[in-house]
Amino acid sequence: HLLSVVPCVRGDCCPASPGGPVAMSEECCALLEHVRQSNRSYESLDTYDLTGRRIHHHERDGKHPMDRLPEDFFSILAASKDLTLAPKHPTAAGSTGILIGHPIVNSSGAVGAYLAATVDLSGALEPVFQERAGLGRSGRVYFVSPEGRYFFPPPDADRTGWTGTRLDLPAEILSGKTDDVFEYVGAGGEKVLGVSTLIPEVRWVLVAEINKSEAYAWLGRLRTRAMVTGAVTLGLVLAIAVKGSRRLSRPLREMAAVSRRIAEGRHEERLGVLEGTEAEEVGRAFNKMLDQLAASHRRLMHAASLAAVGELSSSIVHEMRNPLSSVKINLQALCRRVEADPAYAELGAIALAQLARVERMLSDLLGYGKPLELMLTRTTFGKIAKDVVEVVRSEAEEKRVTITVENHLDPIQIVADEEQIHRALTNLVTNAIQAVAPGGAVKVWAALAPGDRTKAMVRVSDNGPGIPEARRDELFKPFFTTKAGGTGLGLANVKKIVEAHAGSCFAENPKTGGAVFTLLLPVGGPPV
Repeated sequence: HLLSVVPCVRGDCCPASPGGPVAMSEECCALLEHVRQSNRSYESLDTYDLTGRRIHHHERDGKHPMDRLPEDFFSILAASKDLTLAPKHPTAAGSTGILIGHPIVNSSGAVGAYLAATVDLSGALEPVFQERAGLGRSGRVYFVSPEGRYFFPPPDADRTGWTGTRLDLPAEILSGKTDDVFEYVGAGGEKVLGVSTLIPEVRWVLVAEINKSEAYAWLGRLRTRAMVTGAVTLGLVLAIAVKGSRRLSRPLREMAAVSRRIAEGRHEERLGVLEGTEAEEVGRAFNKMLDQLAASHRRLMHAASLAAVGELSSSIVHEMRNPLSSVKINLQALCRRVEADPAYAELGAIALAQLARVERMLSDLLGYGKPLELMLTRTTFGKIAKDVVEVVRSEAEEKRVTITVENHLDPIQIVADEEQIHRALTNLVTNAIQAVAPGGAVKVWAALAPGDRTKAMVRVSDNGPGIPEARRDELFKPFFTTKAGGTGLGLANVKKIVEAHAGSCFAENPKTGGAVFTLLLPVGGPPV
């Protein structure tokens, strides 16, 4: 294509008048010879006139490989205005080659002559046929024409004797238009498996085939390898499964052992650290469950104790109230008789005070032991706090104690037993008044609990001496008191009332001094 537009070639090969004589200059012949010799695949490279005859200017090596173009090729070349390839052409050495031609067009667009070359493809195709990757020992590759004749035989064939030989190949193989694998009898008489593809530029069919026995032998080896791989994989899976099952079952066995020891009475038993993230999480949940069960067991025991105490206390109180009433009446009568004698009057007052203490203790004991039956209503903290302040006002004024109420709950309504909450709050405020020095201060504060708007927080604080750290954990236990005339049941009843409302209570010493008692109560009341 490049040579067809070189000026010297166009000038020599395109006569001034159509059909006129054509002569090759020395310069043009030297150029063509240089191109031919620079590419070893070219056997010839010549110019031809409009009749297909070679243009003779001088003889090259005394040889004329092709004085005239083949008729079939020339007819195709004459009808074309571009590069033309012949399907097949034998070279001078007897190997496979092709003819390539191109018209030489003058400046007016008319064809004045033709360039044609014979190209030997043996050097280019030899590596293709030597490559046997995937074809085993019996595989072979070769070119045939669409009629089934050899263009380029396989490497193990006699090139001279095989070229042009016609093979009995399936029509699907000769079409080269399918990717399917076909079974047929090969040139050697054995059954082969073959595939093919068509090279449309030269209408050659490239065929690759392999003996059927070798191909199926490879499948057999693949099946054996697959079976071996499957067996090895199965063994690995079983080994991993056994190890995994042991790893999974070990925590279960430890849990079963701990459960048996707990059932035998060793309730303090807990699971140790288990191996694995999931097992450790299950172990923590198991230990938490055991802790909750132990706490529930303690609450049940405490409830049972309270029930027993309540039953006993009710019986004792009922039995003692009549004698105490008689004693009280008689003491009051005696005190009136000895009013004139200061010594005996003082003794009578002391006896009446102690009797009142016993009555309070019996009332507290009866209240502590009696099961609570809550009468839930909707109320506000402001109403309860106002009633509490009225109840303790005289005692606070007598001691010159200032009571302040800081209410951040209203107008939010809470669901509670108003009488019981009033009783608990009165107890806390009374204790605070008794704890502070004359002229002290008591503060009642209420708001929604920080971070949990479903609970109300009530705090009773004072500026007294605070709570002894060593005794703080015992404050809410029955019969524990730090006051000389206390019964030890006031704070226990407070805790009982708060817990009956599904709440909680605790005491602490703030850094600013004094003591703070905190109640947490659900705004919506205890769960039904």
